Amino acid sequence: MATVNYKCPNCGGPLKFNPDKQMFSCEYCMSDFEEQKIQQMYAEREAKQSQAEKAEAEAQQRAEQQNQQDEGELEDAVVYTCPSCGAEVVTTESTAATTCFYCQNPVVLGGRLSGKFKPNRIIPFALSKEKAIEKFLEMCKKKWFLAKGFASKNQFEKLTGVYFPYWYVDSQRQANMTATGEKVRTYRVGSKRYTETSVFRLVRSGDLIVKNVFERALKSQDRDMLQCVHPFDLSKAHDFSMSYLSGFQAEKRDLEQSDVNAEVQKRMQDYCKELLKDTMKDFTSVRVENYNDRIDLESWNYTLLPVWVVTYKYNGKIYPFAINGQTGKTYGMLPTSKAKLAILFAIIAVAVFALGMLGGLLLL
Repeated sequence: MATVNYKCPNCGGPLKFNPDKQMFSCEYCMSDFEEQKIQQMYAEREAKQSQAEKAEAEAQQRAEQQNQQDEGELEDAVVYTCPSCGAEVVTTESTAATTCFYCQNPVVLGGRLSGKFKPNRIIPFALSKEKAIEKFLEMCKKKWFLAKGFASKNQFEKLTGVYFPYWYVDSQRQANMTATGEKVRTYRVGSKRYTETSVFRLVRSGDLIVKNVFERALKSQDRDMLQCVHPFDLSKAHDFSMSYLSGFQAEKRDLEQSDVNAEVQKRMQDYCKELLKDTMKDFTSVRVENYNDRIDLESWNYTLLPVWVVTYKYNGKIYPFAINGQTGKTYGMLPTSKAKLAILFAIIAVAVFALGMLGGLLLL
């Protein structure tokens, strides 16, 4: 499988996508290049990948799959050669972009995101590593029970920018619903109170459009973590280009449409039901009796989204954490200080005791 380095046209140094500038930057000669120029430089190179290379990649993939079956492992390490220094780059089956351990240059594994695995679009990182750390530290300042000494930059030296794969689904469907609605009215006549209940048969139908229902496309990562860093602004998505991966890690999908379709369709139907029920708000209560829909149009988009991730160890326990690489939204577990919790419980205990004594004195 081909490995790619995006190199500076001026000095030959490695190019990395710079979230702050939204340009491709060289750390050696300090040159910056716009997206269009870099894409033009490498478009011809990517387009001219020979049939022999493709056949070799397919043969290697078949060999890797066979090795997996023979060894009975869930996930094998795969070895590639760094084009900059010649060192061996070890990755997992789903890794599509990484960094060479020896020369620290970005390496893009071209074949991993080509053919049927080529994403439709990508949202580039808008938050640099430094700003992601700042966002995290700001959040830590608001956590009074956070363990002392945890919120330091040293905890996040290994913060890594990763493009994770997601499925996004848009659907247009014809939906029909029947329900029973009740209106309850109470009134008084003299000293008597009356309750009047009116029952209605409700019928609703319409053409509904539901957009941007998402589901992760990667098995191995924490589902809650990858779901809870949403939302992303999809208006900032670009057509996919390998060049955006330079300087970051990227994962290839290993969940297909068929794997997530049942969950997506259930959520689609739930959204459609809520849309129809929203037209029945004038009733005291609504009981849905029947619902059905028919899909008229549906589109699936394979999308790479930017997330800063880190797994840190604190007092012998592992804590995963994620930061949205576009908005800075944070998600993860934080260690709590037992000493601070003990102080809080002591204060509460003293307060309860004091109130008890005060109540006793008042009774006397």
